[in-house]
Amino acid sequence: MATFNENNYRKITTYYKTLGEKKLFKSSLSSLNLNKRVFLFYFKYKNIPICALPRLRSILASRNSFLSFCYNFFNFVNSNGVCVEISEDSISLIAKFVVSHEVGHIVDKNIYKSKEQYTSIIYSIIDKIIEYDIDVSNNNIHKENIPDDLEKNLIALKKNLINREVTAWNNAKSMVSIKNSHEEFIFNKVKEYALATYNFGNLKSVVKEHNIDTILRYTKKVA
Repeated sequence: MATFNENNYRKITTYYKTLGEKKLFKSSLSSLNLNKRVFLFYFKYKNIPICALPRLRSILASRNSFLSFCYNFFNFVNSNGVCVEISEDSISLIAKFVVSHEVGHIVDKNIYKSKEQYTSIIYSIIDKIIEYDIDVSNNNIHKENIPDDLEKNLIALKKNLINREVTAWNNAKSMVSIKNSHEEFIFNKVKEYALATYNFGNLKSVVKEHNIDTILRYTKKVA
């Protein structure tokens, strides 16, 4: 695990504050080429993940989640031999592209079909965990071999999530104004980082991130 770089994090928070924090998100949203109104709900003190609520045409965002995204993004690109300077410009672009991506989910015509498929896959994973009596509380579960049909469900889950994200990023690019090759480069790197997070993971992380452990506990109680 990489050592936390306090100096880099301080730079990000300083530039983000200078850019107005919530104002930066509002200006990023207003800059998009949209034919429908989208609402922004920003939380300064709560750690709310940046996400879209398509039915409500709303985006949720928080100070902590954006700072975390920026810090991890800079670590990701700079650890891969690409130098992206921490600056007001780069943070402003990240905000614009992150917001456009969330709006990309909202305008996705197939978002509900994709989410239905997601739900079906999640319950297929749960059924297989129960069928093979897999102890999801085992801390070493990620080191063990899992049945082929369960592995196929995990792959199907990743494909579902990645396809949904790719669609959102394609929609984002059609709405956002990219002025030059530098902005194009940052857009592609933010997209690359966001998509890379869906390529990692195993049964242990999937169980935790998708609340499967909670569903299993409830299932056992009502059984």
